[in-house]
Amino acid sequence: MINGKILSLLGKTRHGKNRVHEHGTLWLVLPLPKRVPAWPTGSMLLQSMRTNDIRWLTNDFEVQPFTE
Repeated sequence: MINGKILSLLGKTRHGKNRVHEHGTLWLVLPLPKRVPAWPTGSMLLQSMRTNDIRWLTNDFEVQPFTE
């Protein structure tokens, strides 16, 4: 994913549905922190557009591109 892109998340699990309810559906993709070794392929760090909460993308969510 591209840094700065906005994604829409839908909760697939109970945990994911609770996070979407608490922090909203729109999330901004953040750059990965620099670290060695490199992050696993597909890792995404996200920030809620509503609450500024920062989380890792997990299998608890279904990702959809945001269209205005």
